[in-house]
Amino acid sequence: MRVAVIGAGPAGLTSAKQALERGHEVVLYERLHEVGGIWNPASGGAYESVRMQSSRMSFPYSDFAPAFDTDFPTLHEVHGYLHAYAERFGVLPVTRFGSDVQEVVRRDGRWEVTARTADAVSTERFDAVMVASGELWESRTPDFLPSADTGVQVLTAKQYRSADGFEGRRVLVVGGGVSGADIAAELAAGGASVDWSVRRLQLFLPRMVGGVYNDALLSYAARVAVEELPYQDYLKWLEQLEPEYFALYRESAILPTDGFHGAVHVNDRIVPAVASGQVRVRPAFGRFEPDGAAVFADGLRARYDTVVLCLGYGLPDYSFLPELRREELYEHFFHAADPTLAIINTPVDTEAFGTACPYFEAIAGWALRVFEGGAVLPDEDERTRWCAEHMHRLDDRRYYDCWLETVRIGLLAGTVPDPAQDFAAFWRLVSGQVDPAGLQPGTPAQPPGVHDVLFDPAQLRLRMLAALDGTVLDALAADGTVTAAEAAAARTVPPGREIAPWLPYRQREHGTAEVAR
Repeated sequence: MRVAVIGAGPAGLTSAKQALERGHEVVLYERLHEVGGIWNPASGGAYESVRMQSSRMSFPYSDFAPAFDTDFPTLHEVHGYLHAYAERFGVLPVTRFGSDVQEVVRRDGRWEVTARTADAVSTERFDAVMVASGELWESRTPDFLPSADTGVQVLTAKQYRSADGFEGRRVLVVGGGVSGADIAAELAAGGASVDWSVRRLQLFLPRMVGGVYNDALLSYAARVAVEELPYQDYLKWLEQLEPEYFALYRESAILPTDGFHGAVHVNDRIVPAVASGQVRVRPAFGRFEPDGAAVFADGLRARYDTVVLCLGYGLPDYSFLPELRREELYEHFFHAADPTLAIINTPVDTEAFGTACPYFEAIAGWALRVFEGGAVLPDEDERTRWCAEHMHRLDDRRYYDCWLETVRIGLLAGTVPDPAQDFAAFWRLVSGQVDPAGLQPGTPAQPPGVHDVLFDPAQLRLRMLAALDGTVLDALAADGTVTAAEAAAARTVPPGREIAPWLPYRQREHGTAEVAR
């Protein structure tokens, strides 16, 4: 097949790499002059001090380990890693840098891709298209922004570069997510007077928890089981691992009293900065007034020299796909009417957590198998019904665990062992730490999560076996994959206690921890 890939960030690179390995002819379109997407320093997609929230253990592609030793890589290290990946797997020669895709349309059974370069506009035809243009480009802003003559400088997180030049300035950072926390703490350390406007309290953990990577605490399976802990018990467990950090957290008065186990933000500096008074927490930002003053939800009005808006990102710009409606993306990735068009991006209605490279690797692998006919989707009527049920409220944000989704998508694609056919290999994967190397066929078992013992791995295994059909259990016992005692014990697991192989997790949060101070 002839396959077009649009965008040379982490998703586009693995799409092109896998398509090449599977024998397809590939053209990778990239509007800039280097790979990396937001991790390309020249793209302006990330501020200079940004560091990966995921560790060097969990963030890379499954078949390409990083060459650096940094535990949580920097912008330049991630960019170097992505460039090396593209070079190692022959992606650079098929990449057309400086090519901005203008339109993708379906004509006479094929896709026509029109791209503009500095010199010309050209159109080529393809059998399939993989759109990997990214989703972190269009910053959200309020409806009204103050004019320049008010003297208030307004930046978005995307426009912010570093704390240089902010010393002595009074700054408001708006947004309680990772970018807002990062920037508020960095500006305060750099000498700015910083207020941090937070709509809702979030759970922040440092990169190292109890002396280990925060993403090495639990295996895939235990990431599901941890949600069964009452939230206060969950906090007590974390406090045992990091007592000094949680003492500061409680002193800061920003520890959420209710919350969502999986929806953890990773940041080392914001809790100490608030506890020490370097950063002052304010309620939700309401609006700008014509004179540039900020008004908060509690009625407080204040003026600042600079306001940094960290309000997240809007929907990706798919205007070059005139035939595509976001509401018509089956499973968030496939054009329901014609699944030879796939979107290799995180679903637009999510707040995603977890590592990107193996997750995009899984989506791209699934898409290519669908293109080739090796993985079969439901018929168009069923795809349309799924979209009607799941894609009608794209403004209703949900939490999204990319580690667990990698397993689910791998099962759909046939790249993760089917537990009904090879339970031993499946259990070896999901009971190990979230190291992408474990996703490769035939790799040795990964170590378990450091704290999996909290959830009794033997019981987790029985609960997964209980989700399988009785005849499958009989077959697994007959071939020695499980013991007869295990098969019998799995049948005694109470209804509702099974853990399905696709590792279902709670995606909606119902807490009410508003900031009012």
